[in-house]
Amino acid sequence: MKKIILFSNTCWSLYNFRINLIKKLISKNYKIYILSNKDATTKKLTKLGCVFYNISIDRRGVNFFDEIYCLLKIYQKIMKISPDVLFNFTIKPIIYGSLVARILKIKTLNTLDGLGATFEVNFIKKLIISFLIKLSQKKINLFYFVNTDDLNFFIEKNYVDQKKAKLIDGTGIDLKFFKYKKNKFSKKIKFLLISRLLYSKGIMNYLKSAEEISKKNKKKCLFLIAGITDDTIPDQIPKNILEKEAKKSNTKIFYNVQDIRKLIYNSNCVVLPTNYNEGLPRSLLESAASGRPLITTNVPGCLRVAKNNINAFVYDRSKNNQLTKNMMKFILLKKNKKIYMSKKSNYIAKKFDVLKILEKYINFLDDK
Repeated sequence: MKKIILFSNTCWSLYNFRINLIKKLISKNYKIYILSNKDATTKKLTKLGCVFYNISIDRRGVNFFDEIYCLLKIYQKIMKISPDVLFNFTIKPIIYGSLVARILKIKTLNTLDGLGATFEVNFIKKLIISFLIKLSQKKINLFYFVNTDDLNFFIEKNYVDQKKAKLIDGTGIDLKFFKYKKNKFSKKIKFLLISRLLYSKGIMNYLKSAEEISKKNKKKCLFLIAGITDDTIPDQIPKNILEKEAKKSNTKIFYNVQDIRKLIYNSNCVVLPTNYNEGLPRSLLESAASGRPLITTNVPGCLRVAKNNINAFVYDRSKNNQLTKNMMKFILLKKNKKIYMSKKSNYIAKKFDVLKILEKYINFLDDK
């Protein structure tokens, strides 16, 4: 039985975004090892049959000695497992996992969902990160990117061989799980934002727009937030601030929702006013597959699923005031146009069918 390690900075991300891949690999009789931080989803992964090894990896850690110690622990555990293949997800596991794989000569596939705040550091740290990326990616077999900006950036910086860099349609979307549901419009338009509760995701802009729109259209609109808390990120918005701002408008906040489908189906339009370096936002994919129009910014990852004036209204992320205008534009839109956008969202989402994504990973394993 061949052994595969899935290395990511959280079990949560593996369970929520890679569950279909994990199930597919198990069905193909691969032995799956998880290398990650322990969290509430770890037990769910082990129940599926995965073997878990805990790695306390600090996504934003910069202490030299802590990082060297972490790298040594990763080396020890990967050497102990002695896998046939290593799948690395997120930037730090991509760097550290690839370094170890280079030493141990392990077949490696890296997948970057988005750079996020990786390079939002001082000059010296940027140099160190750049050096480590370039060093670690010399001997990898394949590198998947979910948007062309990240792919081109890595090629231009000579981080990865152009022949090994490929574009992939994100984690894929389970079209049987996120089924198209008719968008039912009533007198009250319901907006929904699905995101981690970070300032960089534009949540405060959303709340400000909700306040402005509610002053004149309170009976015509409802604003929903499905927020995921992440205490490990300094950028997180404190709950007391969120709750205080939400009271200024017709806004309801739902924390750490386990099944997002009910909220999506109960909404008319999904909003993501992000300034974050998104890879390919899953919230937009899930909403598009469900048949919901989108309002978002011109971040490269968002543009892969949000097509301006087709299934979405897209605006410049540097112009926060454009969010209110676009939400009002949707409110005033004729019903037949809203229905058109809903159907187009579902049509666009079909390109990201998870079955197509899984096939690429299986083909990589089968390739000698």
